[in-house]
Amino acid sequence: MRRRLLPPLLLLLVLALPSSAGAAMQHWRTPASGDDSVTPKQALRKASAAVSGRAGRGRELTPLLKDLAVQLPALSGADARRARRLLARPTLGETASNEDGYTVAEHNPPLCSAHFCVHWVDSTADAPPSMSYVQTMSDVFEHVYDVENNQLGWRPPTPDGAQGCPGSAPYCMNKTDVYIKNVGGQGVYGYSAPDPGQGTSLSQHAYLVMDNDYSAAEFSKYGGNFLEPMEVTAAHEYNHVLQFGYDVAQDTWMLESTAVWMEDKVYTDINDYLQYINPPWTQMSLVPLTTFDSNSSDDPVNVKVYGDTVWNRWLDAKYGSDAPRIAWEHSLTSRPKSFAPGAYDQMLAGHGSSFFSAFTQFAADTAEWRAANSPFAEGATFNDMERQQQSGRPIQLKINSGGAGGALKHTTFALVDVAPSAAPRVKAVLNAPRGVQMAVALVGRVGDETTGTYVSAITRMPKGGPGSVTLPDPARFARITAVLINGDARTTGRFSRTLQDWEWKGDAAQVAARASTDYTPPKVRKRAPGARETGVSRRPVLRVNFSEAMMNVGTRTVLLLGPGGHKVKATVKLRGGRKLQIKPRKRLRAGVRYTVRLSRDIEDLGANQLATSSRTWSFRTRR
Repeated sequence: MRRRLLPPLLLLLVLALPSSAGAAMQHWRTPASGDDSVTPKQALRKASAAVSGRAGRGRELTPLLKDLAVQLPALSGADARRARRLLARPTLGETASNEDGYTVAEHNPPLCSAHFCVHWVDSTADAPPSMSYVQTMSDVFEHVYDVENNQLGWRPPTPDGAQGCPGSAPYCMNKTDVYIKNVGGQGVYGYSAPDPGQGTSLSQHAYLVMDNDYSAAEFSKYGGNFLEPMEVTAAHEYNHVLQFGYDVAQDTWMLESTAVWMEDKVYTDINDYLQYINPPWTQMSLVPLTTFDSNSSDDPVNVKVYGDTVWNRWLDAKYGSDAPRIAWEHSLTSRPKSFAPGAYDQMLAGHGSSFFSAFTQFAADTAEWRAANSPFAEGATFNDMERQQQSGRPIQLKINSGGAGGALKHTTFALVDVAPSAAPRVKAVLNAPRGVQMAVALVGRVGDETTGTYVSAITRMPKGGPGSVTLPDPARFARITAVLINGDARTTGRFSRTLQDWEWKGDAAQVAARASTDYTPPKVRKRAPGARETGVSRRPVLRVNFSEAMMNVGTRTVLLLGPGGHKVKATVKLRGGRKLQIKPRKRLRAGVRYTVRLSRDIEDLGANQLATSSRTWSFRTRR
């Protein structure tokens, strides 16, 4: 299930600062990628291209084959036969001559251990270099099983019966089959795939394919050491086999981010996952956590899904290593099922939290994840998270001046530097649409990036709207970061077959932010007509003068109410940030009491509200 990014948006900041402050607004832009529509036939085409080496890189073959397995029941005729061959094991005779199968018979018998059977051929380019290589792979997989199944408690894989067993030999019944093959030339470490012919069941058995030598020519970063890539690939791809047993239709970002997390749980010293963080993940906070785009193997967005492992690493640190597994256990009980945020939400509910609460804190913690008190294990080895830029220069929120804004899609966040201040306290103010689950955080670091420590404060706005957060004594910090967060991962429950994506409730929220040291509430200087005034014209122009520039002033926040509390249609204008004008569209009724009501959302530029007594007053029209 893939995510579609919208093209760059014109930043119409409808909830932004007034024009007097808007001149200094700095805008970031939302990353874009191509259309991600996928039909069953397109899934077949993409998997076919990847298997033949025309597309795909690293570990992208697994999600493509997984998607093909999910789409298989919707295919028929030649397309269905082609899909089954692509999903078939590489055993001679199961694949066509132009597909990725063995061209000679397998060594008989395979090497079977307690939980795996390793298959290989003795000749052709697919042959491993030695029997020692085969034995090493068998030993690696048994170690992987011990960690993932025994120590971390993952459910054993769905049994596959006699598949892969020569002559239905009982010694290999219901063991996970591993096929050694030359796949490194395609840029593939290895892959796993559900066996075809399992219908619409979401709990499926699968097999694995591993490279036959992990040679230096094809995996140069390891310097000819075949063991390290073998180990991390075994940990990663076997975790996919376990995932398929829970739910083969689960969102791809959860599939891959969990498997990369598992690499480091099984082989913590290899740190292969860093290639997905340093960058692209550090540069892509504006790309939803839920994104996976298989259209282009060269698109950095397509690699970010592997860097999403930082989410599971954060959950591991906060809630324990059982957290990712428990989320998978909820995959089919979430509403809707196979919806990753819902699965995580159910897991987090067991800890008194939620996806929204956890994601917003996670986003705030990335601002200084290299610090000594970071919850990210090995965070000091990560690149610094990139701050948002305008025209290639980092945006900075100057105190009491200007601001920054742009679009925040679901499960994204923007990091913006805040200018130094000697004031007793500083706040970040965020304006966001109503109805979107938002948050704003301030993160201050004392000391340098890796030996220093940080403190943070966060304000969550589960119903959207304006919000602010304060840090005391800002002069003590070497760096202050405002983190602007769209933590909304709610879906309507509908899955778009056109976009191959969930329909999101809180997407593409336009936001504006500023930094302030103003804590003085604004006042109403003048009203016309005044409170309790009588004999007012039936065609009035109501005026309110504020003591300072205000924001969030509009027809939603300024109401003129008639008898019975009925809303009177009126034009609302704010001039110079301070002068409010309300003009009823029709003549008012004679001798009737009318009330002006200003919403709590109307604030000054420091997010200070009017006193309650200043927000409502009444007048009466002439008879």
